[in-house]
Amino acid sequence: MTTGAQQSGAVLARLRTVTRPAHDRLEGALGLLDERLNRDAYKQVLERLLGFWRGWEPQMASLLQDRQLLEPRRRLHLLKADLAVLGSSACAVDALPACPLPLLHDAAGALGSLYVMEGSTLGGRVIQQNVERCLGFDGRSGCSYFAGYGASTGVMWRLFLARLDEAPTTDAERIATGAAATFERLTHWLPRN
Repeated sequence: MTTGAQQSGAVLARLRTVTRPAHDRLEGALGLLDERLNRDAYKQVLERLLGFWRGWEPQMASLLQDRQLLEPRRRLHLLKADLAVLGSSACAVDALPACPLPLLHDAAGALGSLYVMEGSTLGGRVIQQNVERCLGFDGRSGCSYFAGYGASTGVMWRLFLARLDEAPTTDAERIATGAAATFERLTHWLPRN
């Protein structure tokens, strides 16, 4: 009989294996860790992320139907606030193009997609340090999106992993497919160096 820890380990291991190459490609392409990061490049990434989140948040709500899981993980408002600090008006932000949604069919695929975006909060903390160093923005102003959940980022990640633990092992492939589809969409949507 498979225990919860073994089940989680298998689903998480599958996710890591499937997403590692796409994660590495995307991280390198964004240029957010470049020691010469400039304001325009940073703003462009935020605008494209906003275009992704604008459709993605409602898609997650529809597929997962779990407000307790999703409400504290909403981050679209953080992107809008950061863009305002960078001088974008609300009208300009509302006019930004929306990203075509990743192809997700069910709650398992949505959970895989959420894995990608929750994982980005961990890397976002490193990006936040570089943005602060290069541009002077911090997690309270201009870089709140990459600040993730602040001091609670690790706790939020562990809570998400606990939710992932609840997924049946039979959903592992659909979860991995959802994560891969999300990385694919982000790779094609976000700017490249």
